[in-house]
Amino acid sequence: MRFYRTLNDELLYSFGDKIGDVPVCGKRLIDCQNESVLALGGEIIDVISSGKINETNAYFLFHENVFFTTEFLKKCLALVSLKPKNLQFCLNRNTFNERFVLPCKQDTEEYHVLEFYYYQGEGQAEFIPIEQELFEHVTVMPSQIIRDNLFHMDQCDVFACNVISPFHLLFINLAMNLKRTIPLQKKVPKFLRKRFGQTGSSWFYRGLKRMNKIGKNCKIHPTALIEGSVIGNNVTIGANSIVRLSTVGNLCSISDNVSVINSILGDKTYIANSNYINSCLTFDEVFLIHGPYQISVFGENSACFAVINCDIRLDQKNIKIPTSQGVLDSNQEFLGVAYGHRSKTGGGNIIAAGRIVPNDLHINPPDNIILSFKDL
Repeated sequence: MRFYRTLNDELLYSFGDKIGDVPVCGKRLIDCQNESVLALGGEIIDVISSGKINETNAYFLFHENVFFTTEFLKKCLALVSLKPKNLQFCLNRNTFNERFVLPCKQDTEEYHVLEFYYYQGEGQAEFIPIEQELFEHVTVMPSQIIRDNLFHMDQCDVFACNVISPFHLLFINLAMNLKRTIPLQKKVPKFLRKRFGQTGSSWFYRGLKRMNKIGKNCKIHPTALIEGSVIGNNVTIGANSIVRLSTVGNLCSISDNVSVINSILGDKTYIANSNYINSCLTFDEVFLIHGPYQISVFGENSACFAVINCDIRLDQKNIKIPTSQGVLDSNQEFLGVAYGHRSKTGGGNIIAAGRIVPNDLHINPPDNIILSFKDL
């Protein structure tokens, strides 16, 4: 089967990376697309626009900014054998998609709509939802943060999303990082998962330890706790630090008393002492000190020095985000900040939830912070 990928030199909104080069758990988006298609025996042909396709046989068409898993592709292939018509694939609204598939303008009240099609002749494409199996995980949180106290972090391997902002990229990475737990969960019957496998149970933590993968030449303090994580080569992890359900790139340095939870750290990232990093994505060579930093993106060679990184609105309304399609409701009550490449944000600054700090911007400390002393 042929898969046509439309290319128009799209860039990641605000960050400016070529969309095919953006990172997904240590790989480029374009490589993820290629691997998924090739794994199922397909062939990718790049075109400038769909009008350039001259094909007499049935074919798939997707835009270069669409991320999808191999499992999603398998479902698509199964559907087209049952539905001999033009199709546009979409996802139903459920607790997993409401967390990890951030909205786009083309979405409907019923579906998250993807720039991913199947054509076998002339005519309009019909929306067709892809079936998903969810592995439920929910955390109880204070009502001051989440209105109904329940914060869903379900997992699913049948997943796809359009990348139209750094926040969309963040949630793709978060979903794919947690996807690593699914093969282990599938080995356990559903009734046992529900009874014993929830977050915080002894089975949960024993299962996490079985998932660890640690690279070469790492220096990990004996008191550090590694659970369900992939650790790259030449990584340093200090005393009493916790790395749980995270992916850590090569040459990273995690100092003492640090917690890295549900996060993806790019190569050469440095996390200073006593920091808390939760559900974040860093590009390469990021420096973070004095968090906490939650549900945020940090561009390449960026730095945050004791920044107050807001991640909720006090009125608990959904957080709006800028995207290549304009400002959209993220559908998230809990969301941090995207720091652009080479940006540096000085101590004492407060950055509101859902904002993007532009590339190369240096934000000095506020005026009430003493920067110099005059001679007496």
